[in-house]
Amino acid sequence: MLFLSHCAYMINIMETQHDNLDGSEIGLPLYEQIKQKILSALAQGYWRSGEVIPSENDLAELYQVSQGTVRKAIDDLVSQHLLIRRHGKGTFVATHLEEQNKYRFLHLANEQGKFEDSQNRILLCTHQKAPAVVFESFDLGPDDIFVHIRRLMSFKNRPVVLEEIWLPLPLFGSLNLELLASWQGTMYGLFENHFGTHMVRAHEKITAELPSDISIEFLKIEPSTPVLNIFRIAYTYNNRPVEVRQAQYLTMDYHYQNELN
Repeated sequence: MLFLSHCAYMINIMETQHDNLDGSEIGLPLYEQIKQKILSALAQGYWRSGEVIPSENDLAELYQVSQGTVRKAIDDLVSQHLLIRRHGKGTFVATHLEEQNKYRFLHLANEQGKFEDSQNRILLCTHQKAPAVVFESFDLGPDDIFVHIRRLMSFKNRPVVLEEIWLPLPLFGSLNLELLASWQGTMYGLFENHFGTHMVRAHEKITAELPSDISIEFLKIEPSTPVLNIFRIAYTYNNRPVEVRQAQYLTMDYHYQNELN
């Protein structure tokens, strides 16, 4: 029975869309093609966050390539924090619920270069139309409705970050103040755990600006105080945008810290 179940699973995967190469994959190295197939399987939910994926031998059999080709594809996905190897246990789909991914998308460090836990306060959670910079990022229109969250992040009980977060209503329509207030982990962990949406990468634009009126109010600063303005678009698999976030950071005692490699 286990053998039959395994075979049925393999056939099921092979029949999915990700088994066929699209134009963007033509000419890519073989390991890169396998990497794209694995990503497509992740996007379609065959292996969910925190779950173990098939062994390298099984994937090699599935995709009719060598184990070395599969290993190179997985190495790339591990380096991108999309998969995690656990010695003696296998390779797992990365999850924002793990401690090691806690600060993956938060680059605000203290003067010693350390990341600190924040105290978060949700100021609002509404359904409303979004400004052009938001709906255009999703290739949507001015009449489309989004979930809008405003969050104040404090460190050592001092307000440091004010965020405006916009999420597409079809994906996050049931998100509300009660759920946000009761959740103890990161917001991306919440999106993954309750809505099955895993953030895999983000594009950020960073500028130095004067604070907005709302930032002046909640960060308790003077209008002349400079802030770091960060505009982020976060993506799930297949480069699909699922969040726009605009935040203003106070950097008197903190700085934006990023490691490039």
